[in-house]
Amino acid sequence: MAAEPGKLPMSTISDLLTKGRCTEETLELYLRACQVPRTEEAAWLAARQRALTTVFDGLDGLIRVRQSVPRRLGVHSSIDVPGATGDLPAYIERDIDTDVRALIRTAARQGGMILLVGSSSAGKTRSAYEAVQAELPDWWLLSPHDAGHIAQAAAASPARLVMWLDELPQHHMPALTATVHHLIAVGTVLVATLRPERYIAYTTPPPTGQDDPYARERELLALAEVIYVGDHFSPAEQARARRTADAGDARIAAALESADFGLTQVIAAAPQLIRRWNSADPYAAAVLNAAIDAIRLGVRSPLSAELLRAAAPGYCDRRQRAAAPPNWFEAALAYATARINGAAAALAPVAPSAHTDQMGQFHGYTVADYLQQHAGSRRRWSVVPESLWQTLITHVTDPDDRRGIAEQASHRLLYCFAEPLWATLADGGDPRAARLLAVLLRERGDGAGLQARADAGDVHAARLLAELLRERGDAAGLQARADTGEIHAARLLTMVLRERGDADQLQARANDVYAAQHLAELLRERGDAAGLEARADTGDTDAAQHLAELLQERGDAAGLEARADTGDTDAAQHLAELLQERGDADQLQARADTGDTDAAQHLAELLQERGDADQLQARADTGEIHAARLLVKLLRERGDADQLQARANAGEIHAARLLVELLRERGDADQLQARADTGDVYATWHLAELLRERRDAAGLQARADAENVYAGWHLAELLRERGDADQLQARADTGDSHAARLLAELLRERADAAGLQARADTGDTDAARLLAELLRERGDADELQGRADTGDVYAVQHLAKLLRERADAAGLQARADTGDTDAAQHLAELLRERGDADQLLARTVMGDFYAARSLVDALKVSGRAEEAERVRVFGLPVPEHQIRSPFASDSLSRLGSNPAVQGRPQDAPESV
Repeated sequence: MAAEPGKLPMSTISDLLTKGRCTEETLELYLRACQVPRTEEAAWLAARQRALTTVFDGLDGLIRVRQSVPRRLGVHSSIDVPGATGDLPAYIERDIDTDVRALIRTAARQGGMILLVGSSSAGKTRSAYEAVQAELPDWWLLSPHDAGHIAQAAAASPARLVMWLDELPQHHMPALTATVHHLIAVGTVLVATLRPERYIAYTTPPPTGQDDPYARERELLALAEVIYVGDHFSPAEQARARRTADAGDARIAAALESADFGLTQVIAAAPQLIRRWNSADPYAAAVLNAAIDAIRLGVRSPLSAELLRAAAPGYCDRRQRAAAPPNWFEAALAYATARINGAAAALAPVAPSAHTDQMGQFHGYTVADYLQQHAGSRRRWSVVPESLWQTLITHVTDPDDRRGIAEQASHRLLYCFAEPLWATLADGGDPRAARLLAVLLRERGDGAGLQARADAGDVHAARLLAELLRERGDAAGLQARADTGEIHAARLLTMVLRERGDADQLQARANDVYAAQHLAELLRERGDAAGLEARADTGDTDAAQHLAELLQERGDAAGLEARADTGDTDAAQHLAELLQERGDADQLQARADTGDTDAAQHLAELLQERGDADQLQARADTGEIHAARLLVKLLRERGDADQLQARANAGEIHAARLLVELLRERGDADQLQARADTGDVYATWHLAELLRERRDAAGLQARADAENVYAGWHLAELLRERGDADQLQARADTGDSHAARLLAELLRERADAAGLQARADTGDTDAARLLAELLRERGDADELQGRADTGDVYAVQHLAKLLRERADAAGLQARADTGDTDAAQHLAELLRERGDADQLLARTVMGDFYAARSLVDALKVSGRAEEAERVRVFGLPVPEHQIRSPFASDSLSRLGSNPAVQGRPQDAPESV
């Protein structure tokens, strides 16, 4: 093929022929120059894609996207029906697919993260799989087995990589943010899935002043482009499914017959899984519920058979345990692991997470996703028996799993289980666990426990032990710890001695920096100049500072000067202040001329107070910065634009800024424009502000069109003041975020819900926030509910506030039980105010963090102060079917028989 070099530079042709790396545009030009038929161009472009996606041997587990197996990426197994062929049914195009694939194409050009949010078996993983197959078939794909594997990929940074993160929480989200930032920066396409309740929990910020348990998760999710996947097919999707069924797909045809479940759920055998769970005998139900509860409590690793066997008895009553046959566990396990219609099993065996070429390895069991979501929600009000807690403590070894279980135990105030878990994690080097364990010991006043941990090097325990000793007034105990070098004890000991006025003991400990500080303060309060001087002369800087303050208060210039002349900087500073107070310019001048910077600074301030511009000018001309700053301030006060201009032209930034302020005050737009044209940002800003004040929209528009961001900002403000929604809309549509925000505020002011909704539906978060606020103000709970159900976090927040304002405990509880943390918080506050400790107790046992935080206060409000103190210190008793309470409290001892806590949903079968 004869190339036509005139159409491409020779260097480009050389690089293309020798390196084989070029853009698509360059390759297309080259092919045309070589007169390659257009029908062959697609093959050349595909070859370019394959060449760029080179083999990478440094990372375990890489495969081509086109070689990936959907089941291994998290796509659910499909039911087996007569006439079905293949592993999966035909793919039904989803309404979201256009957006998903567009986002993947964008991420392929610049790197990015696409997150599909939807319930289990809603089809989010299949949609993502089909999208990457269609858009990036020749890219590499990695489905990492743990966070370390992701970090390894980030370190290697292979080109053209799809990172597959199905069920995102399994990948230890708090540690991923920096890694994901890097992967996006090097062009990686990350595809992730997440359930709606987790997305809402992670992305909803906590109230001001409260702990933020999901800050790291929220930071990670902020990097993602989010697509919501509905549980049910839209009419258009149903029509496409019907056409596919009519074309002969037996699975789709069978799924369309179900009226109770979505099509994707039926294909994944969701109805059969639920029937399997509901129909289980007591022993199979015990095994399944133990597994479901373990996952509810934070276990992400596969569950061993030993764990399930040990936990299951707590789910059976005494008669069931007595009647259990010898093979009860084997029979229960066989029932739970049987595959349903060739698809999923309620309890599925899984291999180790690490990539391996060996087959037949067994690591444990996991619950089918849809069953976990359904049954976990149904079991939300079920008490987790002691047998499972104890089994998890002894059988679970993964630190992340232990951390999750400990959190859940803490949320239920079950300190008896949380403490050993936190202790194990703390001993493994987890600083947060160490802190939380120390707090538990501190709350119960366990000095011995704190002492043991402090002596082992736990700094959290050491600090809280010192606080406990301080609270008890145990100076001897503090001194014993301080003498070992424990800094918290030393600091608190000196506070005790300071409060007692014990100067002798502070003096004896004066080598301790805290003791020295408190001794100096004590001598200062006593006015003991001699004592302060004696300590200052030994090099005590705190004493020197307090002595200088005392001498200034006494007006002792001679004493200050004597110390300043020996190099005491505190004395020099306070002497200069004293001389300025006296108006003694001569003394200040004399000291400034010797190089005393404090004197020079205070002399300049004195000259500025007197309005002595000539003296300030003289000092400024010697290079004294403080005099220069005060000089231009004085010129500004006098309105001397010429002098300010001269100094500004000499490069004085402070003069330039004050000159601009003066011009702005005078309304001198021409001078401001002249300075703005030289690149003066202060002038640019103040000119825009002046034009806005004059309501000169045309002038602002002209400057905004010239990409003057300040003019654009003030133009939007002017349009807002005029109420010009159309012009704001026009600017917002060009990408002006400030105009968009002000437009949303204007629509809110006008109570224009339709206008706000139209903007919110385009992704305008300010409009969404203000729309939710307006709907709440109107009391429109139904509209808020509808928007909340689409994932609108502002609607979620304001719906909870509205229900709280109405004191609608039932409505708050219904939302809280779906995982709405805002509703849970407001419900807990409402119950606390009512003193409804029993309801808070019931919610605490089910793991409601906000209820747990309010329980003690509710007990106090209801007149049960002794119980409140015991719960605060010891937590709640062991959750057995018949709880043995260590408290003299009927309500707490009734916990096990309370149907609101123990109760099974009324429509659930007895075995559940």
